[in-house]
Amino acid sequence: MKFYSKLSALGAVLVLTTAFAAADTITVGSMATGDPAGANSNTALAFSPTTPGGITPYTGGAFGGFTTQPGTGGTTTVALLNVTPTWTAAQPGSEWVSFGQTGPATPAGSQPGGHFAPNGNYFFTSTFDMTHVAGGSIDHGSLSLLADDTVTVFLNGHQENTPTDPGAFSHCSNGTPSCMTPTVISLNSADFVSGVNTLTFQLTQGGSFDTGFDFTGSVSATPEPSSLLLLGTGLIGSAGALLRRKRA
Repeated sequence: MKFYSKLSALGAVLVLTTAFAAADTITVGSMATGDPAGANSNTALAFSPTTPGGITPYTGGAFGGFTTQPGTGGTTTVALLNVTPTWTAAQPGSEWVSFGQTGPATPAGSQPGGHFAPNGNYFFTSTFDMTHVAGGSIDHGSLSLLADDTVTVFLNGHQENTPTDPGAFSHCSNGTPSCMTPTVISLNSADFVSGVNTLTFQLTQGGSFDTGFDFTGSVSATPEPSSLLLLGTGLIGSAGALLRRKRA
């Protein structure tokens, strides 16, 4: 009876271990410089005073002619607080983020430079590491976005979404992604790499008022079949050894 209990336990380990190995999921979210990551596996957002290398800014529709804005000139980011009711609250596990206190709770004269953020594009980056699934494949990735006025996402230099043309930018919710209802986008699995991946966010300000963005998301990856085969073979071999010992 003791032997069969061990064999049953080993079988359970085989099933559970294979299930966990078959899909490795990480979560990501917006965090300001120095804030805790929580359950997120990505780095805190960094502000880029210039357009990051390898990025071709989105310029379609009403976005034509917008230039990159330097913000405060540094690379640090801050969490924006007291954003409601002008914006909806940050999503669970994330923060509204910008290059300075540019949110709706901050009067124009107290914002960076003593005025609302100038119209244009503001770029932010964050990275996450998928080295532990090297040789495998990324099956699925998605982000849930909030932004004022709107945001374009790039993964390793590839554009992942096209914002809705907001026209005159009279309010952040005129186009999507917006500041009131999260917009979910899928990330192209072909744009991932097995090592360090870079998310770049082109935050577009067109209404000469408050600006910031928030995101959450997840990425799922599957190890290569040969790794799963080795795992299963090793566990089955252990079961065979137990059986031979019992018969002896």
